[in-house]
Amino acid sequence: MHDFDDATNSFRMLGVPYLDFLNALHTHLAPRTYLEVGTETGSSLALVGCDAIAVDPQFQLHVTPTGDRRRTFFFQMPSDTFFATENVRELLGRPVDMVFLDGMHRFEFLLRDLIGTEAACHPRSLILLHDCVPLNPRMALRQWLPGDPSETDTAPMWTGDVWKLLPILKKYRPDLRLHVLDCPPTGLVAITRVDPASRILADCYYDIVDEHAATVMDDNRLRSLWEELEMTDSGPLCEEPDRLTALFSLY
Repeated sequence: MHDFDDATNSFRMLGVPYLDFLNALHTHLAPRTYLEVGTETGSSLALVGCDAIAVDPQFQLHVTPTGDRRRTFFFQMPSDTFFATENVRELLGRPVDMVFLDGMHRFEFLLRDLIGTEAACHPRSLILLHDCVPLNPRMALRQWLPGDPSETDTAPMWTGDVWKLLPILKKYRPDLRLHVLDCPPTGLVAITRVDPASRILADCYYDIVDEHAATVMDDNRLRSLWEELEMTDSGPLCEEPDRLTALFSLY
């Protein structure tokens, strides 16, 4: 569910907050292996109970970083370096079941993270992209710019232009199944039916970047984006876990 707030001139999502939804996924799907890019404070990592890999160029952990996990691998480096130098399958001893991508908020970075991630997955893996649904044009700028006081809660938010992954995947990877979840503040995109052998995004990478680099979010494009989204209501999925596992079962 969502609405438009005239006072802040921003859209709002009204579903289950994204960390709560991630917690439900961990609880009911019980992944055996996990990878995240963009750990920062560790709030999402803290939800993980299985073997995990965390990648961030500068960790700023505010929680106990290892929790009750048997193994946690920390890589304090850019994600490009990580995927170029490390083998996820070898580190974890198997393909990764669940992935959360929340790194640099520029579309070409997220695209490369997705390329590196999918290769480490299996066909039933779940990949989650954060911040792909901006609430207003200002937060979709490629450079962070704080909102004016009229935005209130959304003023410090920045999604960058990772929203471009939605049209990119629709065009280049129609084989993937995407669910855009109404998880505040800026949505979760859940990707299933992944293909670890696919080379489409990697082979088309420079064409994709050239195609989308100059596109800028404005009011009209934002409204079109929201109108075209087939948003999935996150509330019933958390209230009825059987529906959650039916959509995203890992095994």
